[in-house]
Amino acid sequence: MKVILYGYGLMGKKVAHQLRKSDLFDLIGIVSYEFDEKAPENMYHRLTEVEDKADVIIDFSHPNNLDDILAYALKNKTKLVIATTGYQEEQLQKIEEAAKEIAIFQSYNTSFGVQMVTKILRQIAKEFYDNGYDIEILEKHHNQKIDAPSGTAKLLYEVMEEEIQETEPVYDRSSLHEKRKHEQIGIQAIRGGTIFGEHEIIFAGLDEVIEIKHTALSKDVFVQGALAAAKALADKECGLFTLKTLY
Repeated sequence: MKVILYGYGLMGKKVAHQLRKSDLFDLIGIVSYEFDEKAPENMYHRLTEVEDKADVIIDFSHPNNLDDILAYALKNKTKLVIATTGYQEEQLQKIEEAAKEIAIFQSYNTSFGVQMVTKILRQIAKEFYDNGYDIEILEKHHNQKIDAPSGTAKLLYEVMEEEIQETEPVYDRSSLHEKRKHEQIGIQAIRGGTIFGEHEIIFAGLDEVIEIKHTALSKDVFVQGALAAAKALADKECGLFTLKTLY
């Protein structure tokens, strides 16, 4: 598969390294707003500069690049693996609309472990909730992460929201001068150091606490997940896929 990589920061460089080692993928170009080092492949600042046609674009960049990515992908019928976070609702609607014509994998987290956590939550969250347990989400990331809470934390909340429809997210309890309501699910973000990513779901009941936690020990788990998603899209003509629906 011919691949264009969008984004050449820390994650982009890790993805590029794995693509270069792969017999399945051919990295034909890298697109980035800026380069802090020279890459062995063709380097571009926008996809409008690219004349080659790629089979798939792997995106680890910034939400501002979405229009550039979708324009190229729709023109060339290129599949997309979108691992960028921080999209606004209007941008998510653009992705959904484009998926009517091309195959798109879009996820805030590409790791297999997080996929398993979502499956666990679908099975247990409502039963805990119905039995009076309060639910909280705590996420931790490095001090360079821009968005908060993380896209993965939002994903975990959405999974539980689908099972417990009366829930509502609470992002800042300092603005609330009232005791906790049962239907609230708190989502808290911590930023510091070089934490790769931790997500913890807490079920707090009467005199007991149950915790489900996923810890990424390196960013390589996200790289392997993105490459696996690109491979899985190979036989897809169109549609919007996530960790819940691609595999």
